[in-house]
Amino acid sequence: MKKAFRSSRAAALLSVLVLMAVVVGPVAAKVQMPRFLTIGTAGIGGAYYPIGVAMADLLTKQISGTNVTAQVTGGAVENVKLVSDRSLDLAITQSPMAYAGMHGTAPFDKKHTNVATLFSGLSEGVFHVVARQTPDIKSIADLKGKRVVMGPAGGGAINVMVDVLACYGLTLSDIKATYISYEEGCTALGDGQVDAVIVQSAAPAPAINQLAAAKKPFQVLSIEDQIVRKLITDFPYYGDIKLPAAMYGTARDVYTIYTTNMVIVRRDFSDDQVYEMTRILFENIDAVKNSHPSARGLTLEKAVRAVPIPLHPGAERYFREKGVLK
Repeated sequence: MKKAFRSSRAAALLSVLVLMAVVVGPVAAKVQMPRFLTIGTAGIGGAYYPIGVAMADLLTKQISGTNVTAQVTGGAVENVKLVSDRSLDLAITQSPMAYAGMHGTAPFDKKHTNVATLFSGLSEGVFHVVARQTPDIKSIADLKGKRVVMGPAGGGAINVMVDVLACYGLTLSDIKATYISYEEGCTALGDGQVDAVIVQSAAPAPAINQLAAAKKPFQVLSIEDQIVRKLITDFPYYGDIKLPAAMYGTARDVYTIYTTNMVIVRRDFSDDQVYEMTRILFENIDAVKNSHPSARGLTLEKAVRAVPIPLHPGAERYFREKGVLK
């Protein structure tokens, strides 16, 4: 009789515990994630593709029941469109393209608003202005009427140079622009055939290092502080950076600007979903950094610098928890 009573009491207690579990629920409810996610990259031969593959593998391993794939695309411009129309879920792009896409400015013909920043700082394209060492060139303003190599036609340096010149009250028509590669431009500078070369590249730039190794005289021009401040205010996809004199053997440190490659995400994902993606990527940041040399500088701090379009609230929550956003 006593054994039966104890069994009944145990059964009743178990029922209560089960009921409590149903009412209270798990301590931390799992985030419901899609079964499939796609990450837009670019062509297989560039940096975007291996970075996207690493991100996809990482998210697939860490999110139970979700398969993430890296997709070859047309690159930075197309990726903004594809994320906005939900053809992609995440994508890698350039900060100026994210900004232009959201605001519907060239090269876009309409606003693409279903995009948000997951993180910035994937790699930095530093704006270098390499010039002859001559008394009549001390500032970018002095390039008026000079022979300036802009890099290859269609390259990223051109749009940046247009923005910079505008802050000096100049346009491309005020310089004698030539469109050849950075390497060819630096060689021409060393031979005295041109006055300046614009190099939009991760620092240190190989083309400038080659010029230094050839023992050819050159200088790298700084952008004046007030011009940098105006650029950052007018164009939120720029950040400021100081290159130490030792980098290129220049007479002094160089103060300039940079753009960044970044990852965008669909704005219509829930905050919890994007928080989880951000957490996984940055708790395993070495997998992303090791995927390609251009990603090695990625840090939590850089992830929230020079953000051209608003962070997704889920990503913002994660970065605030980590103390890199106030």
